[in-house]
Amino acid sequence: MSLRDYDNISPTARLVAEMRRHSDIPFAEEIATRIGSAQLVREMLDGDAPAPELLSWMAPTLEARYKCLETALKTAGIKQIVELGSGFAFRGDAMSRTHPLRYIETDLPEMHETRLRLHDELRRDGVLPAQENVVFAPLNAVAPEDAAVLEQHLVPGEPVAVIHEGLLQYFTRDEKRATAQLIAGLLKRHGGVWLTPDFELNDDDSRKQWTHPHFARIFSVIARSTQSNLRDTTFTRVDEVKDFFSKLGFRVTPRAQIDGTFALSSAERVGTTPEQLDILRRSRILWELRLD
Repeated sequence: MSLRDYDNISPTARLVAEMRRHSDIPFAEEIATRIGSAQLVREMLDGDAPAPELLSWMAPTLEARYKCLETALKTAGIKQIVELGSGFAFRGDAMSRTHPLRYIETDLPEMHETRLRLHDELRRDGVLPAQENVVFAPLNAVAPEDAAVLEQHLVPGEPVAVIHEGLLQYFTRDEKRATAQLIAGLLKRHGGVWLTPDFELNDDDSRKQWTHPHFARIFSVIARSTQSNLRDTTFTRVDEVKDFFSKLGFRVTPRAQIDGTFALSSAERVGTTPEQLDILRRSRILWELRLD
């Protein structure tokens, strides 16, 4: 596996935060404001405000990604959750308001420190509730030995759900294998499930529609920042995903992200058309993986 600066992936979390602010995702507006995500996106676009076409695709895409994981976690009924590369979502705080959970949010060391400062600030200001069962830990998802950091926070004998969004889409095949090895170790010890929307297909209908020049600028900045071209890290079809992870000991089940169990609040706010929503319903996949 080639060495690269994985902390470079973290700046994309600010782009995601800016897109989420157009939704009703908990804390999204406050988080985006405090980290200055609007200014960052303008810098990505050479000083321009995001084009309506950019918002009409990206905002509901990222909202669906967030909400489908929350729905899947509730359906699974698992009370221990590990989120890899959790960024600025603070999903643990949001979900723990209504569900008794042990929630471990992880990210790379540099991002970990930034998140802790913001998290403490938001709690101090009363934006986030006090949650003793939400834990933050530094972790590199491509280093299976880092799983030891997680075990000190997990209850032995209880199943765990491992989730992530917007992380593995930047990883090479070797890096995906390393992350799968880390997750397999957790599931062997605890049982449970791996849930993610991150295995992109390069025949994805929605991405074919992303034609505005702003998309090219965004993807160019992401490629420079992450040292990864998204087109080079995708799979070609569902069966390829199944084959890849079956060789690593997983059984893969693809499910629709947008299944009618939640509303896409950003769609009306940013002018997403019914045709765009139909394409998103057809193309966006949530992947459920369990050990064979």
